Amino acid sequence: MMRVSASPYTFFLGTMGLVPFLFATYLSWTNQTFFDRSGLYLFITYGAIILSFLSGSLWGQFVHRESSPLSVYLLISSNVVAVAAWFSLLLDIQVLSIALLFLGFISTFWGEARFAFAKQTHAENSPYLTMRFVLTLVVCVLHLLVFYPSY
Repeated sequence: MMRVSASPYTFFLGTMGLVPFLFATYLSWTNQTFFDRSGLYLFITYGAIILSFLSGSLWGQFVHRESSPLSVYLLISSNVVAVAAWFSLLLDIQVLSIALLFLGFISTFWGEARFAFAKQTHAENSPYLTMRFVLTLVVCVLHLLVFYPSY
């Protein structure tokens, strides 16, 4: 069984992945641009990229596990979330894009945590799941902060 790494590199890179979200949120709240792009635009595009990355990591977990109804569910849901992330880039209403990404981040964490608990690997992956929970919580709060002035 593949063990998810919770090394210092994972924590560092996960935390650094918040920087573009924080920067885009700042731009959004101050009505500033970066390379002639609004904070909302930067937030949505970066969010879609990260959500697609997380969906791909769920795919990778499926490849290294035995096939079960739950793992098939995880595989299918990871594809649905990746397509939803792409679709969020096509929406002309940015508030809907933010809401769709928000739901995608929650769904991705929920699926990963559910899979870990069902496979009873949560004890060995506890540091990783804790890190993912905190990062997901911060990202979701930032989604709400970006969403608020737009609504």
